[in-house]
Formats: sequence, structure tokens, C-alpha cells
Amino acid sequence: NGCVIGDGCTIENSIVGLRQVIGRNVTIRNSILMGADFYESNSDQIPMGIGDNCVIEGAIIDKDCRIGNNVEIVNDLSIEDSNLEHSVCVVRDGIPVIVKESQIKDGMKLKAILEK
Repeated sequence: NGCVIGDGCTIENSIVGLRQVIGRNVTIRNSILMGADFYESNSDQIPMGIGDNCVIEGAIIDKDCRIGNNVEIVNDLSIEDSNLEHSVCVVRDGIPVIVKESQIKDGMKLKAILEK
């Protein structure tokens, strides 16, 4: 209910939570997106939701996250567990988890997110 999904999106075998905003040409597979607690009005930050041209596979995106354009959250390096607790992302049992209220800048990939 209340989701905004842009043109050209592919969403397969995934759960999309309430009030989730998804940009154009986004691919989401085998993932869980928790949605948002509220609709956002004007903001000077990265908009809440998933930006344009993103790829998310086999991941969990917690509530109220801000994911920029051209971001790839795909565990293509088969990371089982991340060594450090990051404020933005952790990997547990091979599943990338973007932590609640996190921000990910445009163009980031999973490895760079974990190294941040």
C-alpha cells in the first residue's frame, strides 16, 4: 500500500514494504524492502527510498533508508560475514543488510559500502 514505483522497474520474488519509493529502471530480486514510516516532503538530503537505475539482489533494506542513483547492492563477491559492524551495511550469512535510516551515495557498490 502507498508505494511509488517508477517506470521500467523489475521486481521479482521480493517484498516491498509500506510507503516505499522506488525510482525508474530499478531491478530488485530476492530482497526485502521494509518501506518507510512516513512520506517525506522536501529534503536537502538524498531522497528517502531507492534512486534510479539501482540493482538490489538478495538483500534486506531496513526502514527509512536513502539509496542514491546507480547503486548496486549485490553480494557478487560471496561475502559471508562482514568483519566490522558498519553504520550503514552489514553482511550476515551472505545477506547484505542496509541498516535503518542509512544513506548510500550515488554510484556505490556493496564492496565500497562495506569499506566506508
